Formats: sequence, structure tokens, C-alpha cells
Amino acid sequence: MKLKPSYYLYIILCFIVFGSIQVKAQKLPAAKTADSKLVQLSGVITAPNGVSAIPYATVRLIHTFRGTIAGTDGFYSLVVNEKDTVEYQALGFKAVRFVIPTGITNQEFDHNVSLPRDTFTIAPTNIYANLTPEEFRRIFLSLHPNEDLTEKAKKNLDQQTMRQLYESLARDGQESQLYQLQQIASSAYYAGGQTNYNLLGNGIAVPSSLLNPFAWAEFIKSIKEGKYKKKDDKKKKDQQNSPPNYDY
Repeated sequence: MKLKPSYYLYIILCFIVFGSIQVKAQKLPAAKTADSKLVQLSGVITAPNGVSAIPYATVRLIHTFRGTIAGTDGFYSLVVNEKDTVEYQALGFKAVRFVIPTGITNQEFDHNVSLPRDTFTIAPTNIYANLTPEEFRRIFLSLHPNEDLTEKAKKNLDQQTMRQLYESLARDGQESQLYQLQQIASSAYYAGGQTNYNLLGNGIAVPSSLLNPFAWAEFIKSIKEGKYKKKDDKKKKDQQNSPPNYDY
């Protein structure tokens, strides 16, 4: 199949156009790099008062994928070219743009930014009920809330369930303090007011016989039986009560 001369001319023109576009695209970055100058842009992003820093504000170059994020103190630093447009954004504040000036003699340029506050207005929402009073009454009466609440109360007040909850839950600060105070009071009472009731080391009460009526009864009985008398007195008494010896 043979093509017409017009088709050949069309194809040649397309190659010429695409070739010129490619050459132009290759020359533009080189020219821009030669004419532009790299600058270290730094500064602090603050609120409208100029004192409170805005943490984690975004700083980006327009029409590029380059940018950075400010720190907790609002400080940022970014390498830019002259005539680049920098945009500062933060949640709750309006965006601010800044064009890098030309003719900067130093490679470092300081620029502090104060972002104006932005107010968001939410449209009002109206809620309309689709049920009629009769339909609402019928649905409400069909719920039987009393029976459900009664069953829930029975399950929650079950003795086994409450015992499991009691054993699984730990004491809070107030309960721990009350428990310690009760232990101290109980130890002091059973110790008869003694101050050395914790000599055992683990807080166990040391009971005393001074307030024990059974111990007092046993003590009085022992005195009557003479268990606490001296051995000499006991020996004399035994000799007096012993029968006389008539063996001569």
C-alpha cells in the first residue's frame, strides 16, 4: 500500500515539532539553573500575635513536590531558588505565600511568618421527625423497658457474679488506706495498747493476756494451788503435812 505525499509531509512536520519541544525542554532547566541562585530560607512561624509559635506547620514550594515541616518551636529551614513562591499552611490558620526576592547577596535568608487565624463556619443542620405521635406511642409501648431492666438488674445483682467481680477487682487508694488503718487499730487493741505490737515484722497483732478473763481465772487458780510459791516454802509445808516417823 502506498501513502500519499500529504501523509509524508504530515509525519515530517510532527517529527520537527516534537524535536523542537524536546530541545527546548532540555535547555530550560539549564538556563534557569544558571540564572537562579540557591538560598537557605529559615525562620519561625508564629500566630497573629507574633509570639506564640505554631508547631508542625507545613512549608512548600508552589508547583513542586518540595517542602518541609516546622518543628515544635515553629522553626523551619528550606533550600529554595530566587523568585520561588513559598506557601505556609497550618490547621486553623489561613495560608500565606511569599516570593523569594532577587539580588540576595548572602546565601542565607531569614523570613519570619505570622499566619492569620481562620474561622470555619458549619452550616446548620435541621432534624425533622418523620413519626407521628401515634406511631411513636405504639413503638415506645412495644419496647417493654420494665422487663428488660428487671432482667438486667437480676443479672447484675447475682451473688456469684458480684463475688467474681469482688475477687477480680483490686483495691483503690481509699480502700487500701482504710484497710491499713483497720489493721493498725486491730493490732493496737489486741496488743493491750502496747507500742511494740509490730515486733514480728509483718504487722501481725501480738495478743496480751492482760485483758483476757480466762487467763486471769487460770492465774488466780494457779495462785490458790501454790504453783508460784518458792521451793523452800513448799518443802517446809510438805514436811509439816507428812506423817511422823516412829521407826527408832
